[in-house]
Amino acid sequence: EAINMAFFGTDVAEGDAVGVVLYTGDDTFIGKIALLTQQTDDKQTPINKEIHHFISIVSAVAIFLGVTFFIIGAALGTDIISNLVFMIGIIVANVPEGLLATVTVCLTLTSQRM
Repeated sequence: EAINMAFFGTDVAEGDAVGVVLYTGDDTFIGKIALLTQQTDDKQTPINKEIHHFISIVSAVAIFLGVTFFIIGAALGTDIISNLVFMIGIIVANVPEGLLATVTVCLTLTSQRM
């Protein structure tokens, strides 16, 4: 693009040179690129939307199961602390177990479509 121009980080193998600084900061090519990347809109990609939707479903199912088992335990007369710990255990155990495998499958199917 430009003859006799050296940019920041340019290596010179040998010899002597005298340079003149033309632009600094945001006025450089790298500064312009950085400014362009900051101006982009944060749109959700289709895979991002699908993963968010799936996480919502998995979380809702896990919370539903936890609350259901809490109610069943309360109806059976189980200690409230044990019942609460069991509910939290069900919620925490259900979310990460299925999430990794499903996200992997989603990414695999998406890459095959591409």
